[in-house]
Amino acid sequence: MGHIRAVTFKLLFNGLPLFLILVFVGNVNWLTSITLSLLIGLIAYALGDVFVLPAAGNLMATLADGALVFFMLYLLRNFGIDLSMTTILLSTVAVLLVEGLIYHPYLKRLVSFNSLGPRLGKGK
Repeated sequence: MGHIRAVTFKLLFNGLPLFLILVFVGNVNWLTSITLSLLIGLIAYALGDVFVLPAAGNLMATLADGALVFFMLYLLRNFGIDLSMTTILLSTVAVLLVEGLIYHPYLKRLVSFNSLGPRLGKGK
């Protein structure tokens, strides 16, 4: 149950700001924005929160998530999604702020990590 709740909060805390920036600043249609927000959120949780956060801490996990958002949005420019650098940078900064200040401290309390990887349950 801990991971389901963590992914839900990840999608809310990161997906919502990312969605809003893509729709209102980047002029990306809402369906594409929802798809991108879900995709980026799920990949960021699977890589950054499950592996990087317990191994390297909040700062490295936050930077990894920011780099992932920047790289994926920049890469999508090559596939026909018209994103300006301003939209990409605003999205990256929004994710970095939410991750470092709100989400990762919450996640560390929700999911406990041991040397074998994440466990469900409450952390210490």
